[in-house]
Amino acid sequence: MRDYEQRADSLSVGIRWISVQCYEIRLPNGKTIVTDPFYWDLSHYEGKKEEDLSPSQRMEKEVYAQSGFSADAFEGADYIILNHIHGDHSNLTGELWNRFRGRVLVPGDCAYELARVYDIPYAAVYPLYPGNTYYFDDFILKTYPGAHDTRAFREGKFKRPSETEQDFSGSEGFGVPCPNLTGPLGSMYNMNFMIQTLNNFKIDFCAGRDFEEHAEHMKGERPNMMLRHRIRSYSPEEYADQIEKIGAQLALPLHHNNARATGEDLNEYMFQVNQVLRQRGSAARAFNPEPYRWYHVGISIFGEV
Repeated sequence: MRDYEQRADSLSVGIRWISVQCYEIRLPNGKTIVTDPFYWDLSHYEGKKEEDLSPSQRMEKEVYAQSGFSADAFEGADYIILNHIHGDHSNLTGELWNRFRGRVLVPGDCAYELARVYDIPYAAVYPLYPGNTYYFDDFILKTYPGAHDTRAFREGKFKRPSETEQDFSGSEGFGVPCPNLTGPLGSMYNMNFMIQTLNNFKIDFCAGRDFEEHAEHMKGERPNMMLRHRIRSYSPEEYADQIEKIGAQLALPLHHNNARATGEDLNEYMFQVNQVLRQRGSAARAFNPEPYRWYHVGISIFGEV
């Protein structure tokens, strides 16, 4: 007779964090979703003196530039989903489409500009609108209203349209072809969403402000995993509150590269979030992924040792 199995593992998704809000998500059937495709290599600053860099270039180097990866290292992009089209969320869109020829899913009011800027055939770009459910061959996508973070407002750095030098001011950088309107359109049109796989695993993607409104949308969904903007002003208690309000079992951060600007230790931060969750008796956990490393997420059964 066959022996008892010692364990069984049901894989829900494979996932890895690349940069900012860019995650590569491998579905059980092998198809791949890339969110907010972005990477900016440190090599762009080789041979350049610090004093020769503009203030924006210094910020990009300090906060965004990474090493050890490239657009060629993506394993797939059957679907590209954009929360918004700022350069730090979209600069690899054209390269990934040219490699994988997938579907590019983007807030509808930004679809034309995204296709134009990255020279993607219009028919490959799929406009999305909040409040809809989209049934793709490999997953279900539900879309929700979103709004960009107001850090520029809070820090007194925002500009009115009348105060900018030209329409595309704020759109420069990260190798995005100029002129373009990714700056203003990215600030105006943001969209949250939930991915539901064919085996019913739910991943909530919520960035920027208006979290309380988004939590209302999620009351009937109770996603398994939350990818959530880790805004710098959030205390560990506030981030734990958000995980519990969404009802997620796991939470991974978005846009947490901003912690580099202040030298904050995100591993320590997530440790404190989990301490709060444990003290509350919650089984949910926050997790800070190592860049570029694949993680398997699923359900397992195994006996006590």
